[in-house]
Amino acid sequence: MTDPLSRRTLLAGLGVGAAVVAGQGAAQALQRGAAAPLSPVLPARMRGLNLELAPGSLSPAIVRELAGWGVNTVRINFSTDLAAGTSPDRRMIRPSRADPLAPYRTNLAMLKQFTAECAQLGVGVMLAANGIYGRDTVRLDDSSGRSFRIGVGDSLMQFWTAIARELRDDPAIFAYDVLNEPNYTFRREADGAVWYEQLLPEAIRRIRAINPTIWLAVMPWPWGFARRYGSMPVIDDPAILYTFHNYSPHNYTHQGVGAQPRQGSYPGRLREFDSEPYSQWGRASLAASMQPAFDFARRHNVRMMASEFGVTRWAPGRDRWIADMVSILEANGVDWLFHTYNTWNGWNPSFAPDAPEVAIHPTLFGGVNSPGHRTLLRHWQLNQRW
Repeated sequence: MTDPLSRRTLLAGLGVGAAVVAGQGAAQALQRGAAAPLSPVLPARMRGLNLELAPGSLSPAIVRELAGWGVNTVRINFSTDLAAGTSPDRRMIRPSRADPLAPYRTNLAMLKQFTAECAQLGVGVMLAANGIYGRDTVRLDDSSGRSFRIGVGDSLMQFWTAIARELRDDPAIFAYDVLNEPNYTFRREADGAVWYEQLLPEAIRRIRAINPTIWLAVMPWPWGFARRYGSMPVIDDPAILYTFHNYSPHNYTHQGVGAQPRQGSYPGRLREFDSEPYSQWGRASLAASMQPAFDFARRHNVRMMASEFGVTRWAPGRDRWIADMVSILEANGVDWLFHTYNTWNGWNPSFAPDAPEVAIHPTLFGGVNSPGHRTLLRHWQLNQRW
């Protein structure tokens, strides 16, 4: 079946050639008459990590620490000041026609300081729309997608129109991640039309009207699961990064997060989710959980990135899980960004398993040179700079 986006030239009328191109080197925009502007040239491999927002979490000192490790790419899950805990008076400010970025002003100022240092040190930045205004109103039991369309639709378009204008000339930002983990129901995953046919094409159109060359990162509905690449459309655009998130098996990697019990060791018999049976998990099953994304990248010759993967630092077998994940991604030529070293330290493998949980810490390194940390560090040091 031909997916609706495959039948649609999303950039029609914008003066940008429509094509699907990727590979390990430069992005080539098609020429239509005069030479079209080129998208930023990507490093041969992007290896890095995610950064969350909290007071002081995007300091220039953090950039220097990242660059010292060899990280060449960071992805920032951008949110309103209230969602990030950076709002000066702890109240939600509504976007307006006069100031569509009003809910994000504190975080935006912090971001600009951060990206200025990134530009100096050769660290590329991917900016992801995450806790945008209105997203907290989405009802995840609404399988029709109406709550998602109302809660996210207008604010997502307003956000990207304003951000694309505000940050168009930022030399460190090479990509916009259109929406982090698009989803609107826990109960049904066979659908996705609201995202694929309505919001995603419109968001791309809005961005491209202002910035025709920035890379755009997209992921499958729902939640960015790699297994959903069987229904992911190929998007007619010269600078698309296809991405996915992988925390498989979820009950293992998320143990100790919220109410998820701390139990299970990798490799071993584990459950993906509570609703699924126990099965044996090891390197082969971990690779199989991402195979649809790998197959999609090879079939369509596009650039693929695991833009989030991680495991809580107290999970038994954590170091083995990290090593297996990295080796699988490297073997398949996939870019990757670990989640994460900053803000809540439950994911940070450089903290001891029994270290106190803290929400904010001044440096990324927690003081423990664990095998998992060394695996990441060894691969980051292979990177080329931007």
